[in-house]
Amino acid sequence: MRERDPEKSKQSILAAAESEFAEKGYYGARVDVIAENAQINKRMIYAYFQDKEGLYKQVLFQVYGRMEEVEQNLITHKYTGKKLIYEIISAYFSFLKENPTFVSILMWENLNRGQYLKELENSRIERRTIKFFVETLEAGRLDGTFRADIDPWHTALSLITTCFANFSNQYTLSKLFRSDLTSEEMIEQRRVHTINLMIAYLCPDNKEE
Repeated sequence: MRERDPEKSKQSILAAAESEFAEKGYYGARVDVIAENAQINKRMIYAYFQDKEGLYKQVLFQVYGRMEEVEQNLITHKYTGKKLIYEIISAYFSFLKENPTFVSILMWENLNRGQYLKELENSRIERRTIKFFVETLEAGRLDGTFRADIDPWHTALSLITTCFANFSNQYTLSKLFRSDLTSEEMIEQRRVHTINLMIAYLCPDNKEE
């Protein structure tokens, strides 16, 4: 066991817990395994996070925070029009490809009907980027960049869920379509296709900006 460094110990626990929860879900994950993989005494987990539920909620908060950092970068650049669509989809594809545990944990949480996510304070998981996406899509609708009949809220939702489905269903769809959807080449093809699909819907005349 390592010498005590509270912050380092917490991060080791969270990393081990994220891996365990991603693989087995909340109910299948074991605190003993998390402690062993973090190379830390199990008692320290309870000292830092109170219980398994407290640890799981902190992992949820952490993985959402990681996504928010990526999204915050989009707000900072203030993208608009087709450039916004390109950057959102590219950012999501890169993030989801590099964070498979995020995908797995969200899939488990959905299987449990968002049980623990609902218990987190809105301020801990609220993403300002959703509001930014909707408002920017609405601005594009009003200035003629996008179709006048789009629903910005549903468009933002469809954009996010379409990106996620490329990763949440990789293995089953690979079997059905007889192609490796986890390969770098296929992920890139799917990214480009998703961008083209969304832009074709939003800008049917596909005029240059």
